[in-house]
Amino acid sequence: MNILEFHKKLKFFLYSHVNGGKGMISIFLALTVSPLLMCTLIFVEYARIQSAQAIIEELMGSSIFSALAHYDPYLDERFGFMAVRQDQEESLDSRYQSYLEANVQGFGKAISLSGSSAEGKNSLIEPLVLRQEVFEYSELSVPINTLEEGLNIKELLDYYHKKNPLQICKNLLDSGNNVIDITDSAINMAKSLKEYCDEAKKYVESLTKYKEARKAYDNAYQALEEARSRKDNGEEISLDSYISEVDSKARAFGTATDDLKERLSSLKEKERDFLKSREKYAKGLDELLSNTQEYYKNKYKNKYGKDTIEDPFFATYNVMNNQAQKFIDNQQKEIYNDGQEDDEKLEAQAKKLESYSAEADDKIEGYIVLSEAESIDKITAALYGEMENTIKGSDSTIDLVRSLKDLLYQIIGTKVLYDGSLDSNLDPSELINQSGVLDLGTAEITDSVVNLLSSIWQFLMAAADGDFFATLTALGTFLKSLVTFFKGIFDWASSRLQNLGRLLSGGESLGKNFLLYGYGVYNMPNRTNYSDGSSLTGYEYSNIFEMAGGTYNIGFLDGDFWHYPKMDNVEGRDKLYKGAELEYLLTGSNSEKGAQVGTFFNGFLLRLVSNLPAIASSDWITETSVTGPFVVVVFVILLLLESFIDMILLVNKQSVSLIKMKAYMSTEGISNFIEDFSKCRGLNDETAKQIKKGTQDTADKIAAEAKNKINSTFGGTTESSEESDNNDSKTENAESKATKDTTKPDNDNSNSENNASKATKDSTKPQNDNSNSGNTVPQEPKETTATEAMGLKDEKGLMKLDYGEHCLILMLLGTNQDQYLMRLQNLVQLEAKEKYKEKTDYHLSKAYTGITATTEYQLNEFVPITKSTGGFKLDCTKTLGY
Repeated sequence: MNILEFHKKLKFFLYSHVNGGKGMISIFLALTVSPLLMCTLIFVEYARIQSAQAIIEELMGSSIFSALAHYDPYLDERFGFMAVRQDQEESLDSRYQSYLEANVQGFGKAISLSGSSAEGKNSLIEPLVLRQEVFEYSELSVPINTLEEGLNIKELLDYYHKKNPLQICKNLLDSGNNVIDITDSAINMAKSLKEYCDEAKKYVESLTKYKEARKAYDNAYQALEEARSRKDNGEEISLDSYISEVDSKARAFGTATDDLKERLSSLKEKERDFLKSREKYAKGLDELLSNTQEYYKNKYKNKYGKDTIEDPFFATYNVMNNQAQKFIDNQQKEIYNDGQEDDEKLEAQAKKLESYSAEADDKIEGYIVLSEAESIDKITAALYGEMENTIKGSDSTIDLVRSLKDLLYQIIGTKVLYDGSLDSNLDPSELINQSGVLDLGTAEITDSVVNLLSSIWQFLMAAADGDFFATLTALGTFLKSLVTFFKGIFDWASSRLQNLGRLLSGGESLGKNFLLYGYGVYNMPNRTNYSDGSSLTGYEYSNIFEMAGGTYNIGFLDGDFWHYPKMDNVEGRDKLYKGAELEYLLTGSNSEKGAQVGTFFNGFLLRLVSNLPAIASSDWITETSVTGPFVVVVFVILLLLESFIDMILLVNKQSVSLIKMKAYMSTEGISNFIEDFSKCRGLNDETAKQIKKGTQDTADKIAAEAKNKINSTFGGTTESSEESDNNDSKTENAESKATKDTTKPDNDNSNSENNASKATKDSTKPQNDNSNSGNTVPQEPKETTATEAMGLKDEKGLMKLDYGEHCLILMLLGTNQDQYLMRLQNLVQLEAKEKYKEKTDYHLSKAYTGITATTEYQLNEFVPITKSTGGFKLDCTKTLGY
């Protein structure tokens, strides 16, 4: 088919069918436009749906916010937390629905609600929610920001970490174990020497009886010889009685010979025991000397010094060693050399006397025994007495230490462990969490302190009585108690200072922990502010005390070191704490008194660790006439005194420097103590007066004793003692010189005691010691200008903190966050439940910080032509919170 023909056919078709059909164009247009219109309408409905969804979300948000506006005013005012209130009759769901329906009506008939519901979310019972609430509130509080930023707490804690009192504690612990070993050897030597002395007395008594028996035998035999001579000269005389008398005296002489032989053998055995124990003691002394040399090497490498108790013991034990060596040099050969001959001759003499007959045998010439050793009892007693005087110290030293001990007993006997007005015992059934009691080693440390004090008293009593063996035995008991005490401190402090190290290296974690624990410190009452303090929200703590039914007895402090309630979870019926809520956060004890006691002793432990450097450098130790073991006793007493005094000040609303430059228990610090102690208002006037008087009297006594001072090598040198060290360096060197061979015998008997009494300070110093130049100790790093400008450093120390801030340090170092949050939940629950007890059964699980709402709705027809149930059914879920 050609093109012409196809054109004709198409023209015919169009003319016949199209040109002649009516309405075809309309149909064509309809078919063409309908898809376009459909797409347009779809886009319109999509826009309506999107608009409806946006409108519903906005309406739901508005309704949720309206529902959230019904917040709990008490939680906000008291704790700074935002949560929906529980004391209204209308439920959260119905309140939300009413707001939503009112809002939807404003949009006409385009949207119809099919159903809606609302429920609370993220209640304060959830730890993460509570933690976030604490963070959000604490970030706005000035004290927390001040601590973290203004006071540069990280820098200060870093300084405290570098000060490293834990290392000092470890040095004391390690050196204590070393001294225990040498002291055990000294005790064994003293025991063997005592037995040697006792046996020497028995030997001399036996020797005296032997001589008397020999003389009696000689006299009887001489009388027999005279009788025989008279008979030979013709005198009628009977010899029977004379012979009988000689035989009797010979038998007595034989018995005395046997006894002397046994006593001599026993004396030699006791002497061998003494020599063996002394040899072991000398080896232990060599080891102690090695440790002391290591001490000085470390001391001059470490700018803060290495504190040890080895050195003062070495000086005393070295004197005892030289005294023993002098005795051995002068006396040992007598018994060993002549003693062997005595054994043989006494044994032979005893055999002869056993079967002796004056009628048949000739006279036995009695052996003269050890004329050189006849005074062995006096010689051994003299050695025992010399060692006794060496270990026991002077009467003035004993009197001074007794005064310190009496002052310590007076201080720890002060009733300050808890405030008697705060005496709640919580009902366990009221608690929503059982977090458990965190004792933190309180029981162990108090027991170790009791044992330590008992051992100090026994040592002083033994030293006063003057018995060498008893004094050493009591000293050994003291050292073991001392090691147990420092081990308790070390175990308590090590984990907490490790936590400090992690905090300092953890970046933001330090700030977060300050926010978390700082919230408790500044928003929870404690024993020092429950009557007149307030939270950061302005809520007065006295309201809590009154709500708990407390009766004010301000200043009623009770409980001393010897009598106090334990931290056991005693079951009670009280609904809430009266004021020791911070202590509860720290300890978790249901007993309010127990929580105060636990916090007191944990604060006491913190002060013990913090005070170690200051006490070790106190001039009451470094410049004193007290020497030998008494230096360590004084150190321990001063450490306990300082720390307990700190706690007395803290619970009486005073502040104490976390890092002390000068201890109260020092010449310069005693005036600071009197000044600060005078500000305490919670103590009985008479008690306070007696404590101040006792402290001042003891200080005067120490000052008087220090006039004849012997600079002790105990402890490191710090700023407070540098000047006196430099001034006295020449004197000290002259008085303290000794050689590394001081444990060897001193053959110059005339000067042995003087040489033995010299200290070993210079002999153990490293060769590069330039003590005469005044540069022996590196200068302590100077604090930054900013720190001084902020008032964080003064002549007393760094970081002056009150009771609550010490609790903050304790919580930072040792309180588990999960337990802390559980205890905080308990406190919020107890207070809120008591507040709303007449309105509702309050529970923290209903303290919602957010609302989750679900709404089902229908988008109605755009042009409702029929009565169909058409339209789009949609739903929306939305969660909002404070």
